[in-house]
Amino acid sequence: MLRQGVVWIAMAGMIMTGMYQWFFSMSLSPISQTPKQMVISIPSGATLGTVIRQLDAAGVVDYPLVFNALVRFSKMEHKLRAGDYKVDTTWTYQELLTHLVNDPEVQYPVTLIEGMTLAQAMKVVQTNEKIKRDFADADTRELTKLLAIPDNAEGMLLPDTYFIHARTTESSFYKRANHALTEMLEREWPKRAEGLPFKNAYEVVIAASIVEKETGVASERAMIAAAIVQRLKKGIPLQMDPTVIYGLGSRFDGNIHKKDLADPSPYNTYMHKGLPPTPIALASAESIYAVLHPANSEAIYFVAKGDGSHQFSVTLEEHNAAVRKYQLKK
Repeated sequence: MLRQGVVWIAMAGMIMTGMYQWFFSMSLSPISQTPKQMVISIPSGATLGTVIRQLDAAGVVDYPLVFNALVRFSKMEHKLRAGDYKVDTTWTYQELLTHLVNDPEVQYPVTLIEGMTLAQAMKVVQTNEKIKRDFADADTRELTKLLAIPDNAEGMLLPDTYFIHARTTESSFYKRANHALTEMLEREWPKRAEGLPFKNAYEVVIAASIVEKETGVASERAMIAAAIVQRLKKGIPLQMDPTVIYGLGSRFDGNIHKKDLADPSPYNTYMHKGLPPTPIALASAESIYAVLHPANSEAIYFVAKGDGSHQFSVTLEEHNAAVRKYQLKK
């Protein structure tokens, strides 16, 4: 009986050794015989079993039990993190575990385009499938409250391409884009050119939003900013069409009519001197910089040439001639 017991122990040892050698060999083999790259999503609160089933269902691993055993043997269950991760099926099982434990999450681009209104920017964010909604709808008043802005959050996000991970919340994204703007203003406002007619950085953002909407050629930003500065200094109404359009809102039919120029909206810079009460769009860093450092120009008029660029003029006579040349030539 003793000899029989020794034989069984020896056989069990051989089996265990063989299983370990097989497991070790398999853990160093490719996770799939079908080479491909993909992104897998591990949800919050996922158990090891959930992760294994996801990998199996997605065809990532040929032998899910091998990966299960490897994770448990390595005592790495608690190190698997929620998020989106890149996977290459040419990896070994050991490499897969290392990547899932150590790699950063996949980053996704979200682009806010300069010239967008706040409502348009919120729609971009709220329709992004990787961003977790925590706002009921595109309510700019709710966003104003979130960002702790006294009156209106229009224009208070910096347009840029931001890279986010899956499950980024909507509110955290807005705070990030707002922080990018305030950080830039805190850095650049003290470096502004001398003699500008702005009481604070917020007025710079308002002016920059007009520059953004008026600019068709990037190189003209500083010239348009200079015209705005000159008009503000001289007390001349800005008379900028984009401000009228913003004030009209849904009433704008694609064309500015004579009656629109008499609209009582506070954004009508034909009727009211000075800046409108808030920005009219998201202003780029380039437009903000242009307002802080306008061109050295006395021009107060500009007219579109029809190719995106403008003709700038110092006197009304010059401006009228430019209007006849570029706007009335047909």
